[in-house]
Amino acid sequence: MIERIGWGMPAGAGASAAGWKETDVQPAESNVFTGISFAGAVRRISLREEIAEALSDDLVTGRLPAGASLTVNDAARRFGVSATPVREALIHLAAHGLFTGGHHRGFQVARYTWADFTEIVEARKLIGVPLVGRIARTFPEEAGPGLLRLADRLDNARWHGDPAETAALDRQFNGDIGRLCGNGRLEGMLRALRVQTWMYLGPYMRAAIAPADAWRRHRDLVERMVARDAEGAQAVMRDNLAELRPFARRLVGEGEGDLG
Repeated sequence: MIERIGWGMPAGAGASAAGWKETDVQPAESNVFTGISFAGAVRRISLREEIAEALSDDLVTGRLPAGASLTVNDAARRFGVSATPVREALIHLAAHGLFTGGHHRGFQVARYTWADFTEIVEARKLIGVPLVGRIARTFPEEAGPGLLRLADRLDNARWHGDPAETAALDRQFNGDIGRLCGNGRLEGMLRALRVQTWMYLGPYMRAAIAPADAWRRHRDLVERMVARDAEGAQAVMRDNLAELRPFARRLVGEGEGDLG
């Protein structure tokens, strides 16, 4: 199993050009490993998916910053696996807009502008709002306690300085919700859009001097879903996304939106 360590490590601190230390990953022992979901159910994911998850973590935490280059062979050596699953993972992530390049030219971490970010927010609204209502209508009771704990941690998280742990927690929270939709393609699109959001905002959040006034209604969202209040859950999600652009503008600053 690929092991990811070092949450909270500032980008570039003791890291290689690819964003990792040599000890950040361990060799995988097989092509498939068993993962435990928030609800305690066992699900099996492929090595390609595990590598894609590890790379996504590096993207949201800034260990792989915008414009960084990454070759298949370099990543394969660091993960201790063959080139094939790494290439498949990178092609998969590139298809979701997280990397550019590929083939013989290597891969580069995508750079996003303010225009890109506004499209990301719009896509999340068009997909996420109706989907959270759908999830709420059939919300499984056993999923509630774990999501409520994550929601409380997010509502009390620091959204400035070094947000690596917050980014990981946010990604876990939204990933657990997304898995409840029962549609792997929609889940994948939402997961990629969430990573893109962090890739754009992350550098500004790490550079913020004052605390960022982030949205803190994660528990409210989960409580609406636990109560199977579809309309209420949609309203909370709609409010969240409506606040995202003003939140980003405060971080980015007027006229600086193309620096991400």
